[in-house]
Amino acid sequence: MDYDSTAIPPKYHVTRQLPDDAMRRWLAAIRRSAPLQPRSIVADVGCGTGRFSAGLAELYQSDVVGLDRSVKMLAEARARSRQPWFCAGDADALPLLRASIGMVFLSNVIHHLVDLQRAAEGFALALEPGGFVVVRNYLREQLRQLPYLEFFPEAMASSMASLNSKTEIESAFARAGFQLASFQTVEQPVAHSPLQYLNKIRARVYSDLAAISDEAFGAGVARMVTAVSAGWHRSLTEPVGLFSFQWRAAA
Repeated sequence: MDYDSTAIPPKYHVTRQLPDDAMRRWLAAIRRSAPLQPRSIVADVGCGTGRFSAGLAELYQSDVVGLDRSVKMLAEARARSRQPWFCAGDADALPLLRASIGMVFLSNVIHHLVDLQRAAEGFALALEPGGFVVVRNYLREQLRQLPYLEFFPEAMASSMASLNSKTEIESAFARAGFQLASFQTVEQPVAHSPLQYLNKIRARVYSDLAAISDEAFGAGVARMVTAVSAGWHRSLTEPVGLFSFQWRAAA
């Protein structure tokens, strides 16, 4: 998706920001998944507005470089923080030196890649021996657990077509020479109330909602408004997969 052609960047950080307790939970899970060597550099690839970048820098007490191909997303990231360092870069062709990075982190990025195996091979070139790729991403088989998608069948179809399954992700990295170090599903809270969740969905910052027509989006919002007004209630959490893949250089 070309985020610069959408209205998403200025409102992405606020509407997709995780509550502090949820972010702490994510960072703890990431740390367990990828125990880096001291002073290892982290590349936050597809960093968007940098919502994980600063946390990763603090978590690992390390330098973090945030890379994204969206100029507008990077402008939002730089407006919020001078550190980490943010620069333009594409996950399909990382502008990084060989064997210079301890971890490549990708949050909801891999379904935007043209060829996941080829991208993984590129990540391997940038990683130090024993380095990690950590993937945080929605999975195709978990889509029906996302609360908002019950109101947006067109977005459900879009995500079914674009998202990878757990098996597809693991297979692509295995073919690129990585070993699966760990996998878990994290249930992240997304709103404190149905009304807050409705307002978040109205902002239309999810890529599958941005991909459908205005008419389909409006109809989905109307269905959700009716349901919330009638007392709609369900667990306002979203399951997200967290993979850790480790690179072993050939002997």
